[in-house]
Amino acid sequence: MSEPDPAASSATAEPATQGPPGSADASQALALQTLLEAQQQACTVHWCDQIDSTNAELLARVRAADNQPRKNHAGPSRAMLTPADGRRRNCGPGGAGPQLLVAGHQTAGRGRQGRPWVDGPHTSLLASLAWPFAPGTPIAGLSVAVGVWMAQCLHGLGATEVRLKWPNDVLLHERKLAGVLVELADTQLARWAVIGMGLNLRSPPGLPDAIGLDACHLHRGTPDSSSTDSPPGGRANRAAARPLRLSRWDVLQRLMPAMLAGLPIYAQAGFAPWSDAWNQLHAWTGEPVAVLDHGTLRQTGLALGVDDSGHLLLQTAQGTSRVASGDVSLRRAAAPTGHQPMP
Repeated sequence: MSEPDPAASSATAEPATQGPPGSADASQALALQTLLEAQQQACTVHWCDQIDSTNAELLARVRAADNQPRKNHAGPSRAMLTPADGRRRNCGPGGAGPQLLVAGHQTAGRGRQGRPWVDGPHTSLLASLAWPFAPGTPIAGLSVAVGVWMAQCLHGLGATEVRLKWPNDVLLHERKLAGVLVELADTQLARWAVIGMGLNLRSPPGLPDAIGLDACHLHRGTPDSSSTDSPPGGRANRAAARPLRLSRWDVLQRLMPAMLAGLPIYAQAGFAPWSDAWNQLHAWTGEPVAVLDHGTLRQTGLALGVDDSGHLLLQTAQGTSRVASGDVSLRRAAAPTGHQPMP
């Protein structure tokens, strides 16, 4: 998964290719949906082997659901994909509940500022969650909050070196591991946030700025997890030393409960409950950075962290400046003469 700088070329949308009902991934989708239901977190889970864009698909479907009653449209609906268990769910402000769409490969994935999002088939976690907020709910800091949930999930899986770069990049060893794209669809009954997430499970070849979870060298078990009655070098120790290759479903089983628990809180309190956690995960604290607006330099300063709204706090010669995410991006800048990085 990577996000090249050239703008994405327009492409004709391709229909979703759903996996066979008995496929391993379809079974995993059903298992995830069942897990969420057991935790009282209703979310329809869909699996597609290949799709143009998970975000584009869910945006089209929630908009079609809004238009359908007014048009009295008959026949198959674009409102919902076939859920993993074949059942429909209706809840939430928009009449339909949260929907998670997971894909094995995207042919026209996209990132922020219209950039294409490139992935190798079945080497990434590619998913979008459609969540219905009440109409008019402000979501300016939502992508920043999602970054916290992703980083905390990965820490829980053992990738403790994961850090965050404002506004919505997840870094590992100073290289891009994952990204978030939030898009809106305002309908009559709800403000739908479609939260797109891309995470490299394997390091993509030929992309030096990208990295995968395989670079964490995670292992099954922990140094003290071997049984006391197993001799040194026995089966338990060999199992502990075996590399752990996380699948998309391993990550989603930890990430989705956190997201589904956090989104209702976000609807009431905004980003503030996660500002401290974000600042603790900040990769560039006290470093000189440049704020770019579609490639044009907007301002420079020292990155201090974020405030309770998810704005970047930038120390400049004129004082502390607040930067909204919008369409801006952040890059490291040359340190001013005599500058010493903050501890």
